[in-house]
Amino acid sequence: MRKLELERFLLEFKPNPNPMETRMSLPHFRQQTSFNLIALLVVIGVNVMANTATLNGVTTGEISNRYPSLFTPANVTFSIWSVIYLGLLGFAGYQLWLSFTKGHEAELSAFIARMKYWFLLNCLANACWLFAWHYEQIWLSLLFMFLLLFTLGKIHASFGIAHPGAPLREKIFIHFPFGVYLGWIVIASIANIFAFLTSIGWSGWGFSQAAWAITGMIVGTLAALFMIFRHNNIWYGVASIWGFYGIILKRESPLTANSAPIIAAGTLVIAVLVLSVLMQLLRKRPLL
Repeated sequence: MRKLELERFLLEFKPNPNPMETRMSLPHFRQQTSFNLIALLVVIGVNVMANTATLNGVTTGEISNRYPSLFTPANVTFSIWSVIYLGLLGFAGYQLWLSFTKGHEAELSAFIARMKYWFLLNCLANACWLFAWHYEQIWLSLLFMFLLLFTLGKIHASFGIAHPGAPLREKIFIHFPFGVYLGWIVIASIANIFAFLTSIGWSGWGFSQAAWAITGMIVGTLAALFMIFRHNNIWYGVASIWGFYGIILKRESPLTANSAPIIAAGTLVIAVLVLSVLMQLLRKRPLL
């Protein structure tokens, strides 16, 4: 089964065999990779505005505190964005290197064919989410979050993220940043859903907030297990572990009546995910 998957992967992403066609497309490819970099820099700039209270006079964390739920992680957890953006800057540099150095035309053609405009759309959704969130249009922020999730899913599928047949530099500059990014956005999407429900005064249909938070953890854990064992996406699992750790931190300070079940559930799912990551690493494939 794995052999067939590898053969299909290599066949699907076979470099463009026509050098003349590649040369004719080179200006377009360079333009697209440059736009990818510009879009990323715009997103980073909007994030700086969001975290310095320049965007509508509030920070992202302050808006989060206005719509609290037991699934919301501690503010320190959002430092994962630094890792994501550093990884994405590496990705931007990698695609520019393909575009502006000789001898990589076929690889560049294959890259563009797979990436299409998904990264540009992803950056647009990311920036729009911040504006919607900071202006407290929570329902709209949820739609942009789903768009973020969709674009990352398309990138993950197009590049076969964490597939063993990919070259080393693709694993470093594409698989790592987008693996972490997707793992975090799934957790963020669940948190965004709870924030939206809080904004409309949702009562929980008779179930406690702790029960719903644990349900969210279970959903996030099942998604992580699927990505770890089905797609070998270890980085997704690491991002999920960090997200659940942040939820535990948030519940520890201050301790409330709901803290104990959330902390217990969080500790359990983290243990399951850590064990799953270790099993997958020992079972078959290295990260690089």
